[in-house]
Amino acid sequence: MSFPTQLTVLRIVLAPVFFVLFAVMDPAQVVWATVVFVIAAMSDWYDGHFARKLNLVTPFGAFLDPLADKILTSAAFIAFAVRGLVPLWMVVIVIGRDIYLTSFRMLADAAGTQVRTSFFAKMKTFTQMLFIGAVLFGLLASTLQPNNILHFAASIIAPDLLYWIMFVVTAMTTISALEYTYENWTVFVAIVRRYLLRRSAQEL
Repeated sequence: MSFPTQLTVLRIVLAPVFFVLFAVMDPAQVVWATVVFVIAAMSDWYDGHFARKLNLVTPFGAFLDPLADKILTSAAFIAFAVRGLVPLWMVVIVIGRDIYLTSFRMLADAAGTQVRTSFFAKMKTFTQMLFIGAVLFGLLASTLQPNNILHFAASIIAPDLLYWIMFVVTAMTTISALEYTYENWTVFVAIVRRYLLRRSAQEL
């Protein structure tokens, strides 16, 4: 297993660690959960960096990297919902989108077709990571000695503001799923014909 792939696997391993620290332990270990999330988020950049620099880009790594991102963000959103920070229905939409697109990529790979990842989808992942980091920072700031900077940082976890920011994240996630399907419509049709209509590869 190459070093970039090891970093990707590390991100997958850290996702349940984050969830336990934040959602299971009572009280939530916000400091340690934040440390774990930061390490996992940094691995997202470094695995791609080293894969390109060392020319270790592989189809398996290309598939595993976005999957690791989805597992990490899903663990964080579920943990937030468990703590009552974000609405469960929004989390269901976000995770449902990830399950749909992961299944889509797997079926496309099995059918021997390539799927294009849009720039908006990448921005969606960045926005989700940024939102999760901001919530964790806001929770940390709310536990420290208050001052003007920390008070501003803690304002991110105000219920109304948190709701609407999560609403925007959910909307971006939904739009990215629609855009993803539109840009890969020919692949989508090929998958439907092959797996749902049971058409042979020659007929496609």
